[in-house]
Amino acid sequence: MFALTIPVSADGLDTIKAELTRELPDVKSSHRCEAIARGLGFRTYAAALAAVKAETPGTAHIRGDLFTTYLADHGFDVRPKLLYHAAAKVALHEVSKRMPKLTMWGIGVGRPRRKEDGSWEDFRDMNAKFRQDRAVLISDGAVKSFLTSLAFLARVTPTKTIRKGTGSYWLKHIAENYACAYPEGEKLGPTYVANGVLIAAALHAGFKIKTYIDEMGYDDLNVSFNMSKPCLEDLDCEIRPDGVRAQDRRHREQMKRYRQYPYGSAAF
Repeated sequence: MFALTIPVSADGLDTIKAELTRELPDVKSSHRCEAIARGLGFRTYAAALAAVKAETPGTAHIRGDLFTTYLADHGFDVRPKLLYHAAAKVALHEVSKRMPKLTMWGIGVGRPRRKEDGSWEDFRDMNAKFRQDRAVLISDGAVKSFLTSLAFLARVTPTKTIRKGTGSYWLKHIAENYACAYPEGEKLGPTYVANGVLIAAALHAGFKIKTYIDEMGYDDLNVSFNMSKPCLEDLDCEIRPDGVRAQDRRHREQMKRYRQYPYGSAAF
């Protein structure tokens, strides 16, 4: 399960309203607005608007149950995940503004590649690819994997410093295999998670990152985090019991037992 918070802002409120207008066209506008306010932790929509105009607006903890309860009281049966998806779009926009190099696949777009005609990608090709991959990061297609990543990251122990061996590409494989749910219990993961979306979720959750430059001077797509490697290894073995690390751990445990009791028993 994940916890989703977003900054209280006019742009964020407008984004959520637009998303839910698209998803819930049959719900009266005033009911949608009041339900959104409840889901953001306000007693009324007027209170939400007042918070937006305040000098220090603060943050909102998204509550799908309060959103759907208000709509149910007015005759509408709505799934809470709609509010989470709309709020996740706001969160992704906020992270993308903080990290202008972040794309769907990580930091930047990697090295130039050969095109179908055999020529190498030039600056215009790379720039077009970057704009496209950047747009995908904040699209509808990134939302579910962003929330799945948040659910996974909620179980990760942070450390004071960024640690070696905490690469984002490894973590994204763990996250996309994580069986998790929305706060109200509806199934969320497993689902595909892109490297850049995992990074976005980690930044949103408050983790720090370290970026890298490869030997040719291009941004490395992957980053490292201030996360406990033993915690990550435990989670990998739990979430991917048939994975390489889980198999290696079982093998080491078997070998340890064998060295202790090479003949099968310590007693005769």
